[in-house]
Amino acid sequence: MLGLAVLFLLLAAPAPPNQGDAGEAAPERRSSGLSAVPQPLPEELPPGAPGSPEATAPRAPILRRVSVDPRRLGSELRALAQEASRSRARILVELGAPWCEPCRALDAAFARESNRALLAGWWLVEVDVDALPPGPVLGRPVHTVPALVRLDRSGHPEAWLQGGALPADSAPRLDAALRGFLPP
Repeated sequence: MLGLAVLFLLLAAPAPPNQGDAGEAAPERRSSGLSAVPQPLPEELPPGAPGSPEATAPRAPILRRVSVDPRRLGSELRALAQEASRSRARILVELGAPWCEPCRALDAAFARESNRALLAGWWLVEVDVDALPPGPVLGRPVHTVPALVRLDRSGHPEAWLQGGALPADSAPRLDAALRGFLPP
C-alpha cells in the first residue's frame, strides 16, 4: 500500500526541467493526468490531426447508394424515383458487375471528393447484371458494362451512357463524361 502511494506521488509530481546543451532549461511540456508520455503542444500537431485547429468532422458520403431487387427492377426504380423526388433527388442506375474493371473505375469516380458537387442530389442504384433475369434491361439490351442510366422523376429511363462514352482508363475524362451526363 505504501508503495502505491509513493508511486502516485512520483507520477503526480512535476518533472524536473530538461537541461539543454548550454545548461539552459528546455521548454517545459505539461501533461494532464497521470500520463507518463508528454502530450504534444497544439502547434506540434500535424494539420488535420484530432485536436488540431484544422480538424474537421467526418464528411457525409459523396453519393447516396440505394439497393433494389434486380428481379423487380422496373417497379422498384419507379417507387424509388418517387421517393427521391420528394427529397428533391434524382436516380442514377449503374449496370455493372463485380468482375468489371471499368466498373471499379466508375466507383472510384463516385467516391472522389472533387465530384461531390456534381453528385449532390443524386441517388445511385448499383445493379449487378449477373443477377438480372435474361432479356432487355429497362427496355434496352445491355451489351457492355458499366452502363449508366439516368431516370426521369417518374422512374423511366431518360438517358443512357455506356461503352466508349465511359472512358474508364482516364479519371479526368471519366469525370468529364459524368459532368456532361448529369444535369445540375
